[in-house]
Amino acid sequence: MDPNDRAPQILQFGVFEVDLAQGELRKHGQKIKLQERPFQLLAALLERPGQVVTRDELVRRLWSDTLVDFDNGLNIAAKKIREALDDDAATPRYVETLPRRGYRFIAPVQARPTLAVEAPPSKPPELRPVSPIAPAPIAPPPVAVPPRRRRIYARAVALGVVLFFAVRIYWLSTQVRPPRLAQVVQLTQTGQIEVGHGVATDGTRVYFTARDGGRWLLAQVSAAGGTPLALPLPLEQPLSNPDILDISPDRANLLISSGSGAGAQAERPLWVVPTVGGSPRRVGDVAGHAGAWSRDGNRIVFARGSALFLVSSDGTDVRKLLDTPGIPDSIHWAPPNRADVLRFSMLGPGQGPRALWEVSSNGTGLHSFPPDWNSGAAEPDGDDNGNWAVNGTYYLFRALRGRVSSVYAMRAFRRFPRAFEGPPVLIYSTPMEFSSLSPQPGGKQIFFAAGQERLELARYDARHGQFAQFLPGVQARSISFSKDGQWIAYVTGPDEVLWRSRQDGSQRLQLTSPPMRASQPRWSPDGTQIVFGGGPAGHASRVYVIPSAGGAPEPLTQAPPIDSDASWSADGNSLVFARRLPSGASGQPGIYSMDRKTSKASLLAGSETLAQPAGSPDGRYIAATNLAGTQLLLLNLDTRQWTPLASGDGLGPPFWSRDGRYIYCQDALAPEQPVFRVAVSGAKKEKKELAISSKQVPQSNSIGYALAGLGPDDTPIATVIYANSDIYALEVDLP
Repeated sequence: MDPNDRAPQILQFGVFEVDLAQGELRKHGQKIKLQERPFQLLAALLERPGQVVTRDELVRRLWSDTLVDFDNGLNIAAKKIREALDDDAATPRYVETLPRRGYRFIAPVQARPTLAVEAPPSKPPELRPVSPIAPAPIAPPPVAVPPRRRRIYARAVALGVVLFFAVRIYWLSTQVRPPRLAQVVQLTQTGQIEVGHGVATDGTRVYFTARDGGRWLLAQVSAAGGTPLALPLPLEQPLSNPDILDISPDRANLLISSGSGAGAQAERPLWVVPTVGGSPRRVGDVAGHAGAWSRDGNRIVFARGSALFLVSSDGTDVRKLLDTPGIPDSIHWAPPNRADVLRFSMLGPGQGPRALWEVSSNGTGLHSFPPDWNSGAAEPDGDDNGNWAVNGTYYLFRALRGRVSSVYAMRAFRRFPRAFEGPPVLIYSTPMEFSSLSPQPGGKQIFFAAGQERLELARYDARHGQFAQFLPGVQARSISFSKDGQWIAYVTGPDEVLWRSRQDGSQRLQLTSPPMRASQPRWSPDGTQIVFGGGPAGHASRVYVIPSAGGAPEPLTQAPPIDSDASWSADGNSLVFARRLPSGASGQPGIYSMDRKTSKASLLAGSETLAQPAGSPDGRYIAATNLAGTQLLLLNLDTRQWTPLASGDGLGPPFWSRDGRYIYCQDALAPEQPVFRVAVSGAKKEKKELAISSKQVPQSNSIGYALAGLGPDDTPIATVIYANSDIYALEVDLP
């Protein structure tokens, strides 16, 4: 059959499917009544999942030749769709209303092609010569079946019928009532919960990380909601930037990673913290980026690099469990009444979408799951943060598709063949960012932190001693001024698009478009080009250069190394950039210098553990930080010697003053996130704290700020971060 003769696709979402050819909406294969106009509206939204379909577009499509009250007609059609899908306008799982704009289908959609039924080609009757009629053969008399055999056949048929109805009854009892959302409850009202730092619960309290400027602290709130309280920890130095990885089976201890660095490859010390407060203790000398308790609480599995390791809970007896083909994260051990397995998410070596994986606790049988499931096109899309609920009966996970986060539920372990089990069922979707899912033990609540960031550029006003708004309306993470001070380049968030404009914001020009993502732009000395790190979503970061007047970005480095933080030399003839290596890649990490004419890159000696390079305006030095962000160093290009300049808890990228005499830097993980500068001329190189910190951000609802660049007069320009992140509870029915 010709592939072009395929019938239109069937679109699936959750327990529903839409047959565009037949004009039918089905649930578990059973047709649901939906009038023609609401069906056309649903089809229009399903054709563009995750995108806003405007009211004007829908009116033209649904009422092109009819005079009616369009607004009322659209509202009624949307209401009919929600009734058919058992959806709620206030907390939508499928159809989201954008007031005065249109509608958006927010649940992931999968297309299933179906083959059109093809009739056999008709043939003319074949003429054959007539042969003489032969006498019909005499049929032998029928053989009588013994009564005993007939009874066996009858019993076999009866048994088959009984089994059929038993399986059918089981299927109906488990599938007719799929998991569903009852309501969403907001437990806190602070707006300062750290979304990406983990959530855990002991059933009566919820544990999380709260943020205030450069201070991160472990906190708790009642499972019924209320005012968060800090977890009492008798430490001279509080745990730095704590990340909750898991809670012990007896609900008495939290597993925490703490220290400088962040992200999937930041290997930080692991700690055990009592949930009632008390003295935390290190898990030996173990460091990793993810971890989980064993089902008996005697061991801990943790991830370091691309491998999983086991360690006793007291920090002894460390051994490798297995190597994985990517970077494992968000690990959880199955509860005692289920198979002894580990489940985790994994970022592939090509920075592809995160997917869910499972392996036996002895390190064998590594495989991805669920079967026949699409994890998205590219990172950041994917599936992660899985966890067991209702004593292991269900497995929950987050699916991210096009900046829409969804919670799916699937039966953790099938009791019948796969043919009798449906796909993961959608129970909640939101445009807010969220990560960790923490189900209440044995209950029907799922706790998580969710929110949305808003960014604002601010310039430091030395006369008034505070930050003032800069380029109103622009949400940017990093900024760079041209050498003449007339032009700026910046990257907007959260879409990570590179823009160029005049210093006052006029003559804006978009230089890159999604799926290209950009970071840390830097102007060439002659002002004709901009170098930046980035690449298409789902691919490792590379170094690119693009004309400042607009054009196609040109890659200067090639994958699989992860290249970023590029900076020009004083004459524009060379670049320096930082290189990291993904799991399994060959080569050396560190700071590289590239000749622009030959495109040859060479490693700077002694830079193997360094990052965030920045060349001085006079071409004599290169500043950089170590990977942990605890030390600022300076390379003298004449002597080729690295010299420590300053230390901190979490140093950001260094920025040079226009005359090359000073380096500005921010300690982002220190209390109040201070900005300091270091003089590099002369024999004495002193770190001088400036009167610039989070105290100079006038808005009290900001959760922090980051040094984004320096103005032409060396005035610090910052990205102020606002958030509305809080703790929520999903009240769900998991039959």
